[in-house]
Amino acid sequence: MLCELCGKDSTFCKKVTIEGVQLEVCAECAKFGIEAKKAAPKEVGPKPVIAQRLEVREKRARPKDVLEATEREELVEDYGARIRDARAQRGVTQKDLAMKINERLTVLSKIETGDMRPDDKIVAKLEKELGIKLKEKVTETQVTRTVGTSSMTLADLIRMQKD
Repeated sequence: MLCELCGKDSTFCKKVTIEGVQLEVCAECAKFGIEAKKAAPKEVGPKPVIAQRLEVREKRARPKDVLEATEREELVEDYGARIRDARAQRGVTQKDLAMKINERLTVLSKIETGDMRPDDKIVAKLEKELGIKLKEKVTETQVTRTVGTSSMTLADLIRMQKD
């Protein structure tokens, strides 16, 4: 083997670090550097936080297939009336219900009147406290056009609903 420092042909070369550069050198040139340590195998463990965040970002960035038939839960349209009726059946005031679910009275009154749409946390609290369902399963289906090859128009959709 050739020494990478002096160029002499040697039977045995050592890996050393000289001035931050790792070289294979002969025994004579090895004194000019520090012997390089063998790299220990990396332990397989949990991914670094950055890698985990990048995976989450990639998952969010993937385009969603809007034509795929999916089933999801959505808030019912008459959520305010359902909450008001269930509260009245139990004989509970708005103030008492607001205290039980740990929300402000103004928030609860706006939800009952329909001025405010409750988030998922509040919906879960109300469903648990009042024993009602405020979300229903909605199935989205793919609409296909049978005539022609161009994209669907509003007129096509109206004709389909009339049939």
